[in-house]
Order: sequence, then C-alpha cells, then structure tokens
Amino acid sequence: MDESTTRKLADVLSGIDNTRDMEKFMEEPKVADSFKNFPDYFRSLPAVQQLESGEIIQRSGLERSYYYQVMKGTRSPSRDKVLRLCIAAGLSLRETTRALELSGNAPLYPKNRRDIILTVAINQSASVDDANLLLFKYGEEPLA
Repeated sequence: MDESTTRKLADVLSGIDNTRDMEKFMEEPKVADSFKNFPDYFRSLPAVQQLESGEIIQRSGLERSYYYQVMKGTRSPSRDKVLRLCIAAGLSLRETTRALELSGNAPLYPKNRRDIILTVAINQSASVDDANLLLFKYGEEPLA
C-alpha cells in the first residue's frame, strides 16, 4: 500500500505544471498509512520493535496489565497514557502525533502551555520522568 505523506504529496504536486499530470495526480488514491488503530501502529514502529515490552512498561510507568490490555485493543488509552508510551519508546513528534490520532486523542496543540512543554520534551528525547519534571518546573500537571 502507498505510504505517501502530505509532504511527499506536496513535493510531487510542486512539480506538476500541466492539467494532464494534475488529473492523474487527483485520480491516484492518497493514503497516509494502512493503520486503523493505535496498537498496530505503535508495534510497527522501529523504535518500539527495538525494545522489549517490559522495557516500555518500565520506562512508561504503566501497569503491566494495563499495557497488555491496550496492546490487545481491549482498553482505550487516555491521551496521557499514549504520551507516556510514545515518550518511553523515544518516538518522534510526528510518530507521537499519529499515535494520538489513531488512539482517538487530540494531538499536541502549539497554543497550549502544557502541550508546548511536552513537545519540547519529545523533541529532546526526554524520559517520562524528565518530561514530568519539566511539567512540574513550569507549574503544569504531570502525565497521569
């Protein structure tokens, strides 16, 4: 399946200068990825595949049973739990944004003080504890 991203599509589109190519471009299906849920997406990421489940559980601070319920799809994680998992696995901001979207949670919002702090923590590859210390330093609620 085609794993085109908006950026790749924009690059292709920037080189189109005639209606024939434009029509061809508009007819092709544009699919961001084939994932329909958070657990499948999360497990597919190279950073996650390099870690043992126990290490992700330990780094995230989540209960073992809760983690496995989320990964089986029998439990829907809250936004903070998804963020804990993404930070624990060392995911990029782009990967974290997609994980939040697939889990049915809101993406990090650049006008929200707490989300700004979390974005910087993700960009710094901070641990969950470090992210919580940063949140605490600026008077924001830690990741639940």
